[in-house]
Amino acid sequence: MSADFIVQPSGAFRIGDFLKQGFADTRWTEFRAAIAFVKRSGTKHIREELKAFSVRGAAVRIVSGIDARGTSVEGLSDLMNAVAGRGTVFVFNNANSSTFHPKVYLFKNDTAAEVVIGSGNLTEGGLFSNYEASLLLHLDLACKRDAALLVSICATLDTWSTPTLSLCYALDTAVLAKLVEGGYVPDESKAWGDEKIAMADARAAESTLFAYHAVPGAPKVSRLPGPAPESAEEPEETDEDEGLQVITPPPVEAQDGTYNIFLMTLQRTDVGVGQTTSGTSRRSPEIFIPLAARNYDPEFWGWPDLFTNDTTWTGPLDRDGRGKMDRAGVMVRLGGATFPVHFWYNPDKKDVRLRSEHIRSAGSIGDILYVERSNGAGGFAYYVDIVPHDSPRHADLLAKCTNTVRNSKKVFGYL
Repeated sequence: MSADFIVQPSGAFRIGDFLKQGFADTRWTEFRAAIAFVKRSGTKHIREELKAFSVRGAAVRIVSGIDARGTSVEGLSDLMNAVAGRGTVFVFNNANSSTFHPKVYLFKNDTAAEVVIGSGNLTEGGLFSNYEASLLLHLDLACKRDAALLVSICATLDTWSTPTLSLCYALDTAVLAKLVEGGYVPDESKAWGDEKIAMADARAAESTLFAYHAVPGAPKVSRLPGPAPESAEEPEETDEDEGLQVITPPPVEAQDGTYNIFLMTLQRTDVGVGQTTSGTSRRSPEIFIPLAARNYDPEFWGWPDLFTNDTTWTGPLDRDGRGKMDRAGVMVRLGGATFPVHFWYNPDKKDVRLRSEHIRSAGSIGDILYVERSNGAGGFAYYVDIVPHDSPRHADLLAKCTNTVRNSKKVFGYL
């Protein structure tokens, strides 16, 4: 065994270089990794090389954490698309207070292996420009000690990348949609503006105790369609950029209904997160639509034709003989983001719920939920807005919420 110390950002050889060289090295027949956080700022540097590595027949097995919203939907999509049908990407998350935090990158064949274990995530900073420290081990598998170490490393990676209900899932489009729907992974295109504002606020608050020091940046990569990369600079915009591509979601079915718009005031059950008592778990992100509101215009919600029976349901049935029913993957547009929302009906709860962290986190008590059905041409079935309770528009819409809900302060209306 021999070892090299990789130091960033000033080192001549960084984790990003290790990955790019490893994917191009035809000696290697397998790549494995366990990474806490994955973002497109990192995957953009290696996704084409990873795809070529996978296409030539090498095995790929990657597991990513999703704690603290540190992994993005774009980063996971890049990995999934690069190994599509050939390798496997996993997501790992323990709902307790533990954080999935390893950074391990491994290339191997039958006789040798190289593994980097350190602090760098699969982000641009982690691969190139952050202050990171890692150890690169060169293993000779003819040496019993090296072979035993590799067995131990692979056994740990196996543990983290074995599908286990409620802990580890093999990533596919359905799982990714659930991660987005549940608010586990952010949309970088939506978060970009918030990150810029936070960075500016932080810098404005800095004292003169610390000053700006330039460090070597990441290598330039060809721009591909997608959201803005993580950077403190915004790309220059001109009217002559005809080569830029605009990504438009595929159209969906038009949403039927008697009315065009649904309005409802939000209450604590809609926007609360269940953290009022120390040690309690975070509530599922759900907006509660009363049955009275659903029944006022059933077609507006796709009820019941667009819902499917949950075959695992063993609870009570309603008076129409229906148990739990789901309408999954309903495309919704809120602000600048289009994302899937899970509709579900539980006869035991006596309401329809819209499960979405995006919608819950956008609202406050007393705000008005505005839902407008769409013709589907823009890639979404509903356009959604949250009207703040202290905005001029709120008073006008509240006057149109003329229907009350029994045992609730909630009011609703249709337009």
